Parts: sequence; C-alpha cells; structure tokens
Amino acid sequence: SMLAFEKAIEIGADGAEFDVQLSRDGVPIVFHDESLLRITGTDALVADLRLEELRAFDISYRFRGQCQPQRIPTLEEYFQLVAQHDFLSIVELKTAFNEYPGIEEKVIALIHAYDLTERVIISSFNHYSLLRSRALAPALPHAILYECRIAEPQRYAKALGMQYLHPYYQFLNDEELQKYESAGIRTNPWTVDEEPDMRYLLGQQNVFAIMSNKPDLLMAVRDEA
Repeated sequence: SMLAFEKAIEIGADGAEFDVQLSRDGVPIVFHDESLLRITGTDALVADLRLEELRAFDISYRFRGQCQPQRIPTLEEYFQLVAQHDFLSIVELKTAFNEYPGIEEKVIALIHAYDLTERVIISSFNHYSLLRSRALAPALPHAILYECRIAEPQRYAKALGMQYLHPYYQFLNDEELQKYESAGIRTNPWTVDEEPDMRYLLGQQNVFAIMSNKPDLLMAVRDEA
C-alpha cells in the first residue's frame, strides 16, 4: 500500500521491494498476489479486472480499523512518491504465472519518465521476462529471483547478463557468497526477518541489499555494527 511505502520512507529505510502486475486495461499496478482472494476475500485475478475495479478493494487487510482504507496503488503513484527521495526500488515483474504481454515496456517507460534509472533493480522469477527487459534497457540492473537451489547461480547470472542474484536467504553460506563475489555478481537475499540471519548477512561483503518484512529491526541491527 502507499501507506506502507510512506512509512518505509518515514523510518529511514533504504528502499522497498514490491511486485508489479498489469490490470486488465493495461495499467502497471503494485500488488503481490496474482489473486485477490487472500488480501480482499474476493476470488478474482488481478489480470481479469480493470484498474477502476481493482481500486474498489480495501487492501489494509490485518490493519483494518487501524488506518484509512488502502487502495491498490499504480506503479506511477509509487514512483511519484519516491522520485524525490534517495530510495532504492526493487521492482519484481510478476510474470511467473501470467506473462502480462508488454509489462516490461510499460515498467521501463515509467522508470525513465521519473528519472529513476540509478535507483531501480528489476527482478523476476520469470527469467524470460528478465531477458526481455534487459534487451529493452541494457543499462538497468537486473536480478535473477529464485527459490530453488540453482547449481552455480553466478554462472547462470553471467550467462544471461544479469548483475544480481536474489536467492532465498537460507541458500547462502560463506562458500556460496565467495563464488558470487569472485564472479562479480552481487547478492540481495529475501526474506530475512530473524536477527541472527540479519547479523550474518550484514557482515558479508557480497551482500548489497537485504529484503525483510522487519525493516525497523534490520536497521537497528545494522546501526549496532
């Protein structure tokens, strides 16, 4: 939600990671699940609804009654918010289930429109989508997002021309991280919510960013170092 992004900026977080999909009428929107069921209780797919229809839902979820109703934001609204801040945006193209034809062009156009090329990393579980994006904007950094144990992922990243690996954090250890560093591939693990894991990863030279549901805890641990 926009409230979540506003709070992230307010507490001094370095950035945010979020998923982008297209509404039925082709508008890039920020929403995690392909279905609305978990968040809104409505059994419908994001891809099947126009932006106006998506806007009707309150996505405040567990925080209903504690804040004003929250609406699904467009990617442009998010970029309008962060454009004036030193804030990293890790943009996941949510194309693993639905390809969303044209999503790469639309996302890249908005990145350029808001002059955010130096503050964006594009990632996806759909590595064909990453290749399409890289072909359109080779100067933008791209990241291979994965949740299985890829053999020699640094070689895979180099072969595809990607600059970052976005692995599930439990795949990482000293040996793996050293291989990535030797290959010149930086690492941004997800989703790191426990303090011992934060401490370990904050001490690794190869780790560029850490994705967490607890940015306040992560920043406190970082600032203790």
